[in-house]
Amino acid sequence: MIALERNRTEATIPAAFRQPRLTTRSQLLADIFFAGRISGKIEFDSGQWKPAKDRLKRDSRGKCAYCEAPTSLVAHGDVEHFRPKSIYWWLAFCFDNYLYSCQICNQTYKGDNFPISGAAAAAPAMPNAMPTGALLSDLLIALTHDPLLLDDAQLAALWDEEQADLPNPYFENPDQLFIYEVDSVNEEVWIRSAGGARADRAMAAAHAFLGLNRPELLAERYINYVQLEVFSKILAEPGITPAIRTLSEAEVRRMQALNEPFVGMRRYFARTLGLPRPPP
Repeated sequence: MIALERNRTEATIPAAFRQPRLTTRSQLLADIFFAGRISGKIEFDSGQWKPAKDRLKRDSRGKCAYCEAPTSLVAHGDVEHFRPKSIYWWLAFCFDNYLYSCQICNQTYKGDNFPISGAAAAAPAMPNAMPTGALLSDLLIALTHDPLLLDDAQLAALWDEEQADLPNPYFENPDQLFIYEVDSVNEEVWIRSAGGARADRAMAAAHAFLGLNRPELLAERYINYVQLEVFSKILAEPGITPAIRTLSEAEVRRMQALNEPFVGMRRYFARTLGLPRPPP
């Protein structure tokens, strides 16, 4: 897992999730809620968040925001609701509740799980029936998080009291939470806690509800680690020629580009092995 950036501009936020269409989406959310009161179940059409997928995929460079495997290799990519829509119905159309995830992390492991260590966020106060006029306008505003008007810090503050165990890479840097451990005997690389209460909670949740230490990831990470280890040995050779050194250092830097798989792990081992780092 690696930190992601949400670029908050009209060019990068899909039109479906900013004004004037944001109000229409908020009205749809209210309609779905009140229909659910009658049917006993709040139901969504997945097509409503599909317009977010391309932007989210670009943000994470075509990789799962959780496991960092290319979705073209492990499974199709989903628009993942960080806070599950089955619990946080009012965030079902919230662009800042979305990230790009492989189906294995999202559907096989995470599902509707969302462990917290604090107080659960309260749902918006809803009237007994759909209001009209100014009351309806106020309700639609209350149901809306405009990604162009709020910054990361303001959005994170909305949910700080929950103390979510799972890290959201848009709002929290995974580099502060995870380290990587090589098991050369079994040819595996494990994600471990970086130490401390917050990192321990994040690691336990990521293991249980994202499957970040599932067997296929352990093996794939090891293959990527070995490549770096080989370059560390090449670069440590006293007789290495300038041409080989230049090529090797360039390849090590390329392997740490953000579009590469498991780049969080690759950058960790580049640091620990004393290898060249990518440009800032």
